[in-house]
Amino acid sequence: MIRLALASSAATLALACAPPPAPAGAPVAARRTDTPAVRDDAAARTGDDAGARIEPSPPPSEPGSVPTSAPEPAPAPKPVGCWERTFGQPPAAGSETPSLKAAVPGCDRCETLVLGPRAEGLHPQVLVRVRDVVEALPRPEVDEPVLWINSGRRDGEPDDSMHNQALAIDAVICGMDTRQTGARLREAGFTCVIEYYDAAGNPCHFAHADLRGTQWAQGAYAKGGRKEKTCPKRAKSKTMKCDGSTKRDWTYSEG
Repeated sequence: MIRLALASSAATLALACAPPPAPAGAPVAARRTDTPAVRDDAAARTGDDAGARIEPSPPPSEPGSVPTSAPEPAPAPKPVGCWERTFGQPPAAGSETPSLKAAVPGCDRCETLVLGPRAEGLHPQVLVRVRDVVEALPRPEVDEPVLWINSGRRDGEPDDSMHNQALAIDAVICGMDTRQTGARLREAGFTCVIEYYDAAGNPCHFAHADLRGTQWAQGAYAKGGRKEKTCPKRAKSKTMKCDGSTKRDWTYSEG
């Protein structure tokens, strides 16, 4: 009886301390199970708390790495000069260097002329006229000569050729044919100019010019000499080429 009375008293005390029961129909509070650490981790995963998506940071660059740059543009094409465009190559190796070894008395600026090695030894009056032709021509697109002397002073009897007196040249002006070159040489004061053509009558690229009948000419080519006025106007090759190197390779005429 005593044990039953004690049990009844304990039950009565427990009921007295318990919270009153919720009214019928009242909402039941959800049991809190999360913790601050758990909620922060969830927010990082979902981004709900931040209201926006969190993008990952780029990976750090490796130490010593060099940023890549855009490729360099291709270099501009090399300009093509008149000789290469017309003949496929320059007139000779080293053709861009001055032709005369020293200044020429009576011919200012002639030591700067680029005419080829056969300019050496020519009479100053020939060089003066060649200089005037060169200086009247347009400047070349590249470093190259505008006029080239194929034949200048030669050894031999003075009465056989004006070349043997250093008073004649065979010259090429790049970009011009024999007619245009001949016209330039006449304008410069050469007293005899000969144009050259192949066997079919096509103009060659060079022309002859000399100073026969002038005060500098000697022997048969001097004033009053038997060859003073023997200047053919035209020479026609006996072949289809313009490479004849002697007079017998050509047929000369007055027109």
